[in-house]
Amino acid sequence: MLPKQESSPKTGKEVVASLDSLFHKLTTMDKRSSSEETILLNESIRRTVESIRTSNLLTEIDEIYAQKKHDFTFTLSKDKKMGIFSWHTKMDATGNRIKNIALYNTGSSIQPSSLYDTPVTYDGIHQVKSLKGENLYILHGYINSGDSHYSRLNAYILKSGYLEEAPAFPNNESSISIVQIQKNPKFSDSLGFKIEMNGSRILFPEIRSNSIIQHSLAFNGKRYIREQRND
Repeated sequence: MLPKQESSPKTGKEVVASLDSLFHKLTTMDKRSSSEETILLNESIRRTVESIRTSNLLTEIDEIYAQKKHDFTFTLSKDKKMGIFSWHTKMDATGNRIKNIALYNTGSSIQPSSLYDTPVTYDGIHQVKSLKGENLYILHGYINSGDSHYSRLNAYILKSGYLEEAPAFPNNESSISIVQIQKNPKFSDSLGFKIEMNGSRILFPEIRSNSIIQHSLAFNGKRYIREQRND
């Protein structure tokens, strides 16, 4: 049986230690364990993450998280106003393989939120400032499965205390993604998106037989537009 839920951690160090303990139980769980135990562990993880309600705590967690490897992923925006936890639930049979929880600053508190689109492992948040002075957050996420590499960028803004999708990509899309199936190791460094110039430029490859064609998007102050290639 799982232990009773303890009181919420008070410091960043306590939060990370609590999560490490829960994830150790999740990753070392006997295959014969019931699905109910897996669900309860994931609920404990969710409650621990959603108990984070201050900016200072988010910053502390980011500092502690960077000190060693963990069985979950955490990334924090440059302005410290948005953080995302991602983890593998071990609930693949239910279709909920990966779980994401975003924590964002409303101006008066930190609020938890789910994210749009299929859950992926988010490992980076880039931000650029629009001509209106709004911060645009570009979330970088991925899923690796065998020879398949799926990468996605999602655009969000914080508006009136809420986290909203932003139509920042071509065709007014709020996300862009690429799927690459490539067994050739020489292309391994070219998989996925690359963010340059503090988020103002996005590079992404198109693999054709034995060659790579690079495409790019540039931020014009409102949205990302395609850059002309000089072949």
